[in-house]
Amino acid sequence: MEIQAAGLQRIVERYLRSEASVSMVVMELVQFTADTQALARALPTLTGDPARLDQLARHLAENEVGCRTIVRMMARGLDLPQVAQSAQEGIERSRRLFDASVAESEESSVALYALGSPELLAVATDEVIGALRDWGVLGRERDALEIGCGIGRLMVPLSARLRSVVGTDVSAGMIAAAKRRLEGLSNASVQATNGQDLAQFGSASMDLVYSVDTFPYLVLAGRALIERHFHEIRRVLRPAGDFVLFNYAYG
Repeated sequence: MEIQAAGLQRIVERYLRSEASVSMVVMELVQFTADTQALARALPTLTGDPARLDQLARHLAENEVGCRTIVRMMARGLDLPQVAQSAQEGIERSRRLFDASVAESEESSVALYALGSPELLAVATDEVIGALRDWGVLGRERDALEIGCGIGRLMVPLSARLRSVVGTDVSAGMIAAAKRRLEGLSNASVQATNGQDLAQFGSASMDLVYSVDTFPYLVLAGRALIERHFHEIRRVLRPAGDFVLFNYAYG
């Protein structure tokens, strides 16, 4: 218990120092303990600003259902990325992982820190959209490609800020969820991909290529797959096009 308490304290310190959001830290605490009830009992024993510790405890309580979902996903191995022996093995494992994850929880399948909450996922999505806007890579005259679009949560708001946006994913479950979200949007679409390249897109066909929390799985599938994707991204981008990458690798 002493070792566990020390580990919990290390995680909580990131929140106390304002280095991580309350949702991110709650996610990490749940991953560390794999027991929401034990975590709720342990939080009052930690040291730090009582008001901020109380906020952590309330956030855990308010999102207990989603946190229990994370525990179930962990028990089924849905949150444990591993280095693959080959690119194809890595791609197939990602396909199985995300098909199973999206069936468990659409929100948690694309962001565990959403704690299964559509509202928390919307806040995180707004932050990404805001960053893209501030970096000046959006525009109604621009065509965009998302690598690893998941449930399409970014494509919906971006459809109003781009001429067109198309997403790819290796998971049939993700593609189906994205299509539901994009229904009625004439300038947004999703395509299944083999995960090996961007062969279905022409050269110099995109003004923006972006990817959010997808490249860590490419990294786990091997350097050759990463190099191929960087080559392909350069090929499909138009002159003066932009490539925006959120989260390259775990750790």
